[in-house]
Amino acid sequence: MARNAPALAAGLICLGLVGCALAGGSRAPTTYDLIAPRSFAALPRAAKWQLVVAEPTAVHALETERIMVRPSSDKVSYYKGVAWSDRLPRLVQARMIESFQNSGAVKAVSSTYGEYSLATELRSFQIDVSSGRTYAEIDIFAKLVSMTSSRVVASKGFSARVAAKTDAPGDAVAALNQAFTEVVQDVNGWVSARR
Repeated sequence: MARNAPALAAGLICLGLVGCALAGGSRAPTTYDLIAPRSFAALPRAAKWQLVVAEPTAVHALETERIMVRPSSDKVSYYKGVAWSDRLPRLVQARMIESFQNSGAVKAVSSTYGEYSLATELRSFQIDVSSGRTYAEIDIFAKLVSMTSSRVVASKGFSARVAAKTDAPGDAVAALNQAFTEVVQDVNGWVSARR
């Protein structure tokens, strides 16, 4: 019995810590979502091929649910107590697929099968406060790749910078959504123009 006492004590301590974490642990973050645009300027007629939208690549600082803030050009920070509804690259992929469904820019779109793949890189997706004012900044580099030959048939960078009312999380996310809408509308138009 005495030999089992340390194991029993360790088990009770673990149970106590779990209880503390469940009862009074950190509060769940306020969660925000990206919104796929529903309206588009007149697009050329839908491309007659199916499109795969791949999950974007991103540097480690953007591979997260956290919402990035840049206090200066060489520093990265995050809003405290707020988060995206999913890891950012996966969320951008889902909303880009939804935007292509909304625009009708291509015959069909998915995350798995198509004649062409849209490969993107998130170069920036953040709130910039380095100038003393608050801006949402999004920069996405896109490549259209033939699924049969693996050849890049077109590539282009897309960016938007939108002023936020304040640096409060709600205003910051609203500005990020506006910038995302501008970028995704441009991407849809660019893809649909490829013949």
